[in-house]
Amino acid sequence: MQRTIRHLSMMVGVLILVALIGTASVVTGQGSWATSPAVKNLYEKAKAEGQVVIWGPNDQELDWIPRAFNKRFPGIEVKFTADLAAVTKLVAEYRAGRHTVDTFIFSLGGMMPLAERGILGPNDWGLFGVLPEDVFFNGNAAATHNLLYAVIYNTDKVKESELPKTWDGFLDPKFKGKLVSSDFLWPRFLGFLALSWGEEKTIEFARAMRDKQNIAVTGTAVAETMVKTGERPITLGSFPQNAIYWKNVEKVPTWWAPVTPTGAVQFVSSALSKAPHPNAAKLLAGWLASDEGKEIRELEREGVADLRSGSRSKMAENLRARGIKWVLEDVTTMKQRADFANRINPIVTGQQR
Repeated sequence: MQRTIRHLSMMVGVLILVALIGTASVVTGQGSWATSPAVKNLYEKAKAEGQVVIWGPNDQELDWIPRAFNKRFPGIEVKFTADLAAVTKLVAEYRAGRHTVDTFIFSLGGMMPLAERGILGPNDWGLFGVLPEDVFFNGNAAATHNLLYAVIYNTDKVKESELPKTWDGFLDPKFKGKLVSSDFLWPRFLGFLALSWGEEKTIEFARAMRDKQNIAVTGTAVAETMVKTGERPITLGSFPQNAIYWKNVEKVPTWWAPVTPTGAVQFVSSALSKAPHPNAAKLLAGWLASDEGKEIRELEREGVADLRSGSRSKMAENLRARGIKWVLEDVTTMKQRADFANRINPIVTGQQR
C-alpha cells in the first residue's frame, strides 16, 4: 500500500513538473519574438540601412529610445526630433514629396490626419507579439503607452490624505479657490469624464467647478506656475509625469494622485509609408509597441505606462489595486470625447452659462 502511495506521489510530482516546464516554455516563447527568424531577418535588413529617424511630441518621449533600442538591436543609429507641431510638418513634407522620417510616435488623435492622408504605413505587428486589439488604422499603428488624467498637488500645501478619491469630491467647499486647470487639458479631460458619467452630470460638474469652486482655467504655463508656487495648490486633469519631472528635475514640491473615474490618452507608433529606411522603421515601431518596449518605457519614464487590458504594467496594477477606473481611448471614444470637449469649452471658459 505504501509503495502504491509513493508511486502515485512520484507520478503526481512528474506531472506537476511537466506542467511547470510547459508553462515556462510558453512564457519563454512569448518573450522570444526578438530572436525569431522573421525578426532576425528584419533586423539584418535594418542594420544594412544603418539608421532610423523617429519624430515625436517632446524630448521626454524620445530621448531614452536610442540607448534602449541599441541594447536590443545594436548597429542602427537612432536619430530623433521632438516637436509638438510634428503632425503638421509631416503633412507638409509629404505634400512637398519630401520623406525624411521613418518612425512616428504620437497620440491617437494626432495620428488621425496622417492616417487619413496615407502617411502611416503597414507593419507586421504580430512579429512583435502585439495583439490585434492593440492595432489601429487598419494595421498602420499600434499602442505603446497611455497618459492618465490625474491630480497634481503642491505637497507643501496639501497632503494626499486630504484629497478626495472621486472627482465630485472636489466640490467640497474646502477646495474653493484652491483649484486650477489648463484651458487646453480641462475640456479634454471633461470629455473623458462624460464617457463615464454621461454628458448631463459632467456639464453640471463643470458649471459647479466654475461658479461654486472658482476654479482657475488658464493657460497651461500659468496653471503649472500656480500649482508649483502654491498659489493654487491643486491642478485638476494633468498628467503624473509632469509632477514627477517637477519634483525630480526642477526640485519643486509636487506629486500626483489618481482620481476615479478618469481617462487614458492613447499613444501609438507607426512606420511611415514613405520611410527612407523602411526596415529600420518597422523594427523600431514594432519594438516600441512590444511588451519589452513598453516595460522599458515605464522604467525610463515614471508615470507613463501601458494601461490597456492585459498590460503587465506595475502602474496599471497599482491603479487597479486602489480601485481606479479609467476609459481607454480608441478611435470611437476619441471622437466622442473630442466632440463633447468642443461643446463644453464655452461653458468652461465662461462664454456660455
